[in-house]
Amino acid sequence: MHPIVMLHHVDDTGTENETGWCITHQKFIDLLDCIEEQGLTTTTFEELYHSKAKPSKNKVIITFDDCYQSLFTFAIPELIRRKMKAVFYIPTAFIGGYNEWDVKEQGFANFQIMNGEELIYLSNLAMEIGSHGHSHLRHNLLTEQKLVFELSHSKQLLENLLKKRIFSFAHPYGIAPKNNDVLLTKAGFHYGVGIYQAMQSNSTLRRFGIHQSDTKKSIKFKLSKRYQLFRLLLDPVLHIL
Repeated sequence: MHPIVMLHHVDDTGTENETGWCITHQKFIDLLDCIEEQGLTTTTFEELYHSKAKPSKNKVIITFDDCYQSLFTFAIPELIRRKMKAVFYIPTAFIGGYNEWDVKEQGFANFQIMNGEELIYLSNLAMEIGSHGHSHLRHNLLTEQKLVFELSHSKQLLENLLKKRIFSFAHPYGIAPKNNDVLLTKAGFHYGVGIYQAMQSNSTLRRFGIHQSDTKKSIKFKLSKRYQLFRLLLDPVLHIL
């Protein structure tokens, strides 16, 4: 599988730094510059699905979790300017709302989440919209009945909104439940992404985060095949710990 980048906030005001998942505009530029310097082009899971018969190399997938509206300030225009694509994962209960899960659990500030019109706009730009569950819950703690609802309901809502198929799913908190492969397949998803996974399959693809502490050297390493091999060896250990 191609390298998969995980991002959340891209912000220069400092108001979103408390989440621990915020990078500045310059760091985002560094990431996109590294992608171009490495000779990589961006793709989406939807695009990969439709080109199964013709696998290509030198691709990278950029993903954003939670679909913060502030991405329209800088990140999305910069992607458009460079003719790059990305995948945006939305928790469907909060479309047009705010990050209630972070506010209630960790006392973070309110951050506005994209509304339906903004998601349609991105979809029409050939960006991919994927599911981040319905309620942004920890899926490894849910009953199977509740998990089935989180998967199927979020997918149905997005398909009704966008008038197109939804292909991929991002596990909230990066954690996949034990029966993930079967449930995602039954719900109609073709790809699922997490973070640290002992085993990798199309339903539990590994992503890596870009952090403010990353340098262009470390970003290029994360984009490399050597890093994918490193993760193949390291992730099972982290999963146990």
